[in-house]
Amino acid sequence: MKRRTAILTAVIAAAIALAALPAIAANADRIDTTDRPVRTYPPAWVDQSADELRDQIAERAAAAENRISASDRLTDEQKNEALANLADALEAIEVIDQPAEIVGTAISRGQLQLIEWRAIRHDVAPDFDAHIARDLAGDSRRLEHLGTIIGWAESAGEDIATVIEFLDAASASLETAASNGTATERHDAVHVARAWMTKAHAALMTG
Repeated sequence: MKRRTAILTAVIAAAIALAALPAIAANADRIDTTDRPVRTYPPAWVDQSADELRDQIAERAAAAENRISASDRLTDEQKNEALANLADALEAIEVIDQPAEIVGTAISRGQLQLIEWRAIRHDVAPDFDAHIARDLAGDSRRLEHLGTIIGWAESAGEDIATVIEFLDAASASLETAASNGTATERHDAVHVARAWMTKAHAALMTG
């Protein structure tokens, strides 16, 4: 019994330490790139349906569109490009059925836009490849760490079948992130993997 309690405590501590996803597309409607995303645990979206998530993202996208259009920091060309990127993101999300993939894609596209705006502000070219490489390395470590924790949970008699499914999906997404796809495809894959790992965290927490 003491061993089981110790393992569950370790699971909870590790899940919190690994951190959850930002609020859904929290950065998508921010032009000030000094803003930081709000992090919460456990993430509220894990219990929401795909339709509910799409509705929330659509609301944020509408706010983002208004902010972009009214911005005095962006040129007309930059506004048009940002609005096109936003439309592309919504189109991509519309055909996704898995909530983890919806959330991961939404956050990915918002972050890519922020990276581009930050590069514009500093008059440099955005280095998407370096950013993706850092994300991929960090999330690969998270996946390995979480696999160790799940091993402990299994030893304690926990039912980890669902968690394993989530981690398998995360692993597949990380493989896509490490492929030769476009920067957008690879960045989306990293954040989708992170979303699947967040679902795994929540599943471990709720048993």
